[in-house]
Amino acid sequence: MNIEYYRNFIAIVEAGSISAAAKRVAVAQPALSNQLKTLQKKFGTPLLNLKRGGHTVELTEAGCILYNKAKYICSTEDNIIKEIADCAGGFSGTLRLSLSPSMSISFIKNYLSKFSRQYPQINYELYEVPIDEQTQQLLDGKTEIGIANAPLLQVNRFETIYRKRDRLIALFHKDSPYLQGTKPHILLDDLEDVPLCLSRGCSTLFLNTCNDSRLLPQVLSINTTKLSTIAWATQNIGVAIVPAERYEIFDECLVPKQIEDERLFVEKTLSVVKGRPLSTVAKTFVNFFLENFN
Repeated sequence: MNIEYYRNFIAIVEAGSISAAAKRVAVAQPALSNQLKTLQKKFGTPLLNLKRGGHTVELTEAGCILYNKAKYICSTEDNIIKEIADCAGGFSGTLRLSLSPSMSISFIKNYLSKFSRQYPQINYELYEVPIDEQTQQLLDGKTEIGIANAPLLQVNRFETIYRKRDRLIALFHKDSPYLQGTKPHILLDDLEDVPLCLSRGCSTLFLNTCNDSRLLPQVLSINTTKLSTIAWATQNIGVAIVPAERYEIFDECLVPKQIEDERLFVEKTLSVVKGRPLSTVAKTFVNFFLENFN
């Protein structure tokens, strides 16, 4: 059955007459009458009682059933059309991302939350995994976009759409016995005899830099995530060494100090597989990201 027959049947019922419905839907009155006859023949029973020469209509019991079901059918089709249009336009669907574990919380807070508010119909699959797993997920097509703070493996197979440097900072508890002075920065030498808690994503860089400078750091812990690294400092057990964005805000009990060493930065990147077309949802996110955060 042509769905327009259902739409026009609804119009007849809601307009109160065939003539009024004909004006509403811009279909000739005889054509609407023929559609009604076709519906009644299909279902084998009268659907409307015509009164006063057809100028008013009244639903039969069967007509009431058809009216309610037709409303549902037409509403469902409208939703299908909208959802497909939204999907084609990048307004709905699933965004699949691989992220370095130490970056996931800040990325959700600073970027995905803003994107989600603008595109509330999009949902997410986030995989917080090390660089080697990120690389494989992207190449296998499990995810479309990689958010990393270290170079992906097989780097020649990826296109980096965005890159940004984050400096390493030392986070002291405000009551830490190792917190000296009020200056917003410290030297690498100042950390030599301090119990340090390192975020795994920057631990190799930090330790290599210390080795190059002939320093022997006192490493208390190496942690998978930035959040767990900071927890040590929050409890005033050690000093956290983590990458930080320029205006990042930390717990009020913590005092951040930038480490004055040009070697101590990590490069945050947003990458995709080279030559592989992105889904509409992924394109929408990339465009949003570049327009708002580049």
